[in-house]
Amino acid sequence: MENISFEEKGNKIVVTASGEWNLGNIKDMEVVFTEILAKKPGMIAINCKNLNGVDSTAIASLVKILRKTKEMNIKLIFFDLSPNIYHTFELMTLNKFFTIMTRQRFDEEFGG
Repeated sequence: MENISFEEKGNKIVVTASGEWNLGNIKDMEVVFTEILAKKPGMIAINCKNLNGVDSTAIASLVKILRKTKEMNIKLIFFDLSPNIYHTFELMTLNKFFTIMTRQRFDEEFGG
């Protein structure tokens, strides 16, 4: 899938998101996250720099992933969100549930 890829870095998996996450590709996204969760990393970090948009289907799927990571004691972090996507997260109060940070803060705290 061109909208999502990931790289393992020790006990951390960094996901690169791009384009749009929506009803048309949500199943592909869920397959990738199922593969990632099966690896049982300590952290999943989602680089959203090239993510242009998310629809309600993608948000619902991300909430499911959040629940699953909490059950598995996996830290889930979103970083480098565009202003539009951050605003969407804010409007839906997702910023209260998801850990969201800048790229700089992520690099400082977790080494990129």
